[in-house]
Parts: sequence; structure tokens; C-alpha cells
Amino acid sequence: MGRRRQHPTRKATQLALRRRAARDKNIVLALVPLVAIVAKIMVAYVLPPKYFYDNNRILGMSIDSATVDEWEGTYRVAADLFKNLNVFGFQTMLDWSFTLGIIFTILVFLMVIRVDSPDFLQSIFILAATGLLNIYVFNIGKDIIQFAFFFAVYIILILPIDSSILKIGLSCAVLYYESTFFREYYVLIAALVLFVFVLLSAFRLSRGDFNAPTVAAICVICFLGIYAMMVVAQAVMPSEYRQMIGLRAGYEMAFDGSADSQTLIRNWIPGGSLPIFMANYLVNAIRMLLPVELVLRGMYYLPFFVFQLLITFYMVHLLRRINKVHDKSQFLALCVFIGYVLASFIFEPDFGSWVRHESATFPVLHLLILSNNQRLRFFAPKDDVLEGAV
Repeated sequence: MGRRRQHPTRKATQLALRRRAARDKNIVLALVPLVAIVAKIMVAYVLPPKYFYDNNRILGMSIDSATVDEWEGTYRVAADLFKNLNVFGFQTMLDWSFTLGIIFTILVFLMVIRVDSPDFLQSIFILAATGLLNIYVFNIGKDIIQFAFFFAVYIILILPIDSSILKIGLSCAVLYYESTFFREYYVLIAALVLFVFVLLSAFRLSRGDFNAPTVAAICVICFLGIYAMMVVAQAVMPSEYRQMIGLRAGYEMAFDGSADSQTLIRNWIPGGSLPIFMANYLVNAIRMLLPVELVLRGMYYLPFFVFQLLITFYMVHLLRRINKVHDKSQFLALCVFIGYVLASFIFEPDFGSWVRHESATFPVLHLLILSNNQRLRFFAPKDDVLEGAV
């Protein structure tokens, strides 16, 4: 049977659309360094020092400043790391901010080059993430370390390895390793990533079509999984259990009067029992995924609100069609990110830290957002070629 011949007009239209897609991607790539520069100008001249108190504390500790109170834990880990890396003798936060901004913006640029041509909404995500990263993450501090670990996970996910089990196992090993010396709760993230991987794999095998009730069922099972984890922790690790139960009350005391206290995630339901904890977990999950209260606090928080809405939308959008995702890297990226989110509902102290830490997952996050199957018909060219294979 002969090959079907394509109408010349149709072929010309497809060629024009491909050129348009390439042009749009080139525009976004050109804007990435410009957005990074604007963000660094804001760091240097616009944003007040209170937004960088963590960075300045770690800077002071790394150069043995007598005017800085030295803290232990993750602050000490970060300070010692940057002290060892400071081969150029940097003395100011801006020295680190500009240097790390150049290095890691190049990494962002290289990651974006690999993905499909973005539609308008995906382009907004790329540029918003670039701005947030250059303001809050690409600087001397703890968040750049988190970014580095998620970049390591990203490298694992894009390796030419057929075994999804091996890839997810290696990714969890990276997250577990981070928990051994930096953020201890990453061992929980690693466990939840495995849980989500098994759950979504089972749903992909058992269902022919996903819909809103299916997504709701997945959410319910995740909630029950967290509840079961807390029950086990109560019996096996009582001290860790009490720490998690009282975490938000501790945040209120620790962050009182600081810049982050303005966006502190306070429990709405008083009480210290496990059922109350789980009720607050559910409420806080909704608040963090749809942070309407940020907008109510002022227009300054609008970019954070929009950025979070984009992430929530794309996560749910992909979850609804997860059985049609044939890209293993994208499926595994979704598993890693959902595992991260489930743990964050427990540990994130405030909305500012939540969005900042979330942006630091960009190496994994962009894999589940920047693909043809996340392009929206409203924003994408109306053509079969670009409406995309899933």
C-alpha cells in the first residue's frame, strides 16, 4: 500500500507552525538571562535585607564574622560548605548571588533547551521560575543545596536506562543521602516517592481512562497513607511522632517577629491529637496548593500566588492523564514531585518558604510541566502536529 501523499497547503502550514514554535522557544530562551538580570538587580537594589536574613547569617558564619550569631544544624552544614567553596574570597552576599546566578542560570538554560517548544502558559512558568530562582535560590544559602540534589535526581531521570524501578530507586537514594547530613525529613520524602510510584503504577495498570474521580481516589489513598505513616510513627518512633505533631506550634514560637511570620502557615483547627493533626494536614494541603490568602495579604504576593497556581494546575492536569504518559522520565518526575509535596504539607513553616523551596525543585518540576502533553489547546497552535503526542 502506497504512502499517503500530503496536500501541499497542509504541508506548508505544518512547516510554518514548526517555525513559529521554534521562534517562540528562541524568544523564551533569550528572555531567560534577561529575567535573571532583572532578578539580580532586585536582589541588589530593591528587596529589603529582611528577605535575605538566612543568606546573610550563613555568609557571616562562613567568613567567621563576629557580628553573627552562629546556628547549628542545616545552617552549619551550609556555612561550612560555602566556606570550603570560597576560593575567590567572597565577602558579601552579592558576590555569591551574582556568581551562582550566572552558573545556575546557565544550567536552567540548558535544561530548557532540551524540552519541547513551550506554549504561552509554559513560557510564563519558565520565566517566573527563573526570576524566583535568581532572587531566592541562586545565592549563598540552604536552598541552592536542595537545588543541587534535585539536579542530581534530574540527571538520573534522563539517563538512557529502561528500568523505571532502577531510576526511582537511585532517585530515592539521592534524597535519602541528603537526609543523612542536611535536611533529615528528606528520608520521609524518599519513602513517599516510593509510595507514590507504586500507587500510580498500580492505577496505570488497572484503569483504562482517568477522570476527576480517579484523581480524587488517588488523593484519598495518599491521605490514608500519611495517616498510616503517623500511626506507625506513634508506635515505633514516639519522639519523632511528637515532633511532627507539634511542629507548627514550634514554628509560631520560632518565627515570631521575623519576615516569614507574615506568611506563617498556622493551623486553623486547635488541638494536638492525631485526628486533629490529619484534619489540619488536609486543610493546609489545600491552602498550600491554592494559596488564596497570599493575595489577601497584598499585591506583593501575587507572583507567588500565580506561580503556585501554575504548578498545582499542571500537576493535576498531568495526573488526570497519567495513563497516557509514555515518557518514563515525566512519569517518574511526577512521582518524585508528589512525594515531595506530600511531605512539604507537614514540614513547610510558611508560604514564602514553601514557594521558595518548591522553585528549588525546578530540575524535576520542569520535566512534568514542559512537554507536549501539557500544552493547552487554548495557547497552542491549532494543528495535529503541535497538539501533541502524549
